Amino acid sequence: MKTETGNKIVAYLKESGGKTPKELLVYTQISAPALFRQLKKLMARGQITKVGKPPKVLYYYSNHMEPDKTIGNEILDWATTDDNANIKPELLCQTRDVFQARHDRLLNELKKKFNEDLAFTVAAIAGEIGNNSFDHNLGNWRDVMGILFLVDLEKRKIILADRGQGVLSSIKRVRPQTANHADALRIAFTEILSGRFPEQRGNGLKFVAKNIRANNLSLKFYSGDATCEISGIETNFKQSDKLVPGTLTIINF
Repeated sequence: MKTETGNKIVAYLKESGGKTPKELLVYTQISAPALFRQLKKLMARGQITKVGKPPKVLYYYSNHMEPDKTIGNEILDWATTDDNANIKPELLCQTRDVFQARHDRLLNELKKKFNEDLAFTVAAIAGEIGNNSFDHNLGNWRDVMGILFLVDLEKRKIILADRGQGVLSSIKRVRPQTANHADALRIAFTEILSGRFPEQRGNGLKFVAKNIRANNLSLKFYSGDATCEISGIETNFKQSDKLVPGTLTIINF
C-alpha cells in the first residue's frame, strides 16, 4: 500500500506539475503525517523535488536532471533548487531598478563591441525577458526575489533566470484550460493573447521570438518541465530534462 501511494504521488506530480501539500492531501486521501513520510522517502530517492519554504512550498516530479554545460552548473542549480553557493552576488538583480541599471550598461558594452543594430536588438530581447520576470512576479516570488542576469560578451551569451511562478501560472490567468508547461510555452510564444489580459508576457515573448528569428540568433527558454528552442527560423517546443519552477533563458548572439 505504501509503495502504491508513493507511485501514485510520483505519477500525479509528473502529470500535473507542482502541487502544494494541501493539494496532495486531497488527492491521496491519507493523513498528513503519512503524506509527509511518503514525501520524505520520495525526495530521498530523488523521485520528487521540494521547492520553496513554508508557507509557500511546492513538490515537483524530478527527472534526474543532468548538468547542462551550455548553462553552467551553478546557474542551473540556482534556477532549479535555489542553491546560490556558487553565484556571485553581483549577478542577482533583486529589484527592477538594479536590473535596469545593468541593462543600460549592457547596451553600452554591446555598442562598443558590435554594430548598433545587433546591440539594440540583443539589449531589447534581454530587457523584454528581464522585465517580464518583474511584471509577472511582483509580490509573488516563489522564494528569492529578483533575477539572475549573466552577460558574457566573449562567448556572446546572455543568461537570465528567476525563481518566480513560471509561464504556466501566468498563462492560466487568461487561459485557465491550459494543461501543462509545454502548452503554456506554445501559447506564450505563438498566440496573440486578449487585450484584456493585464500581463503581456505572451505578447512580449512573441516580440522576443520574432527578433531572434529575424536576426538569426538562438534562444533556449525553460519553464516548468518544458522548453522553447529557437535557432534561426526554426522553433521547437519539447519536454525538458530540467525542472525550472520559474524561468531560465539562454540567448546566443
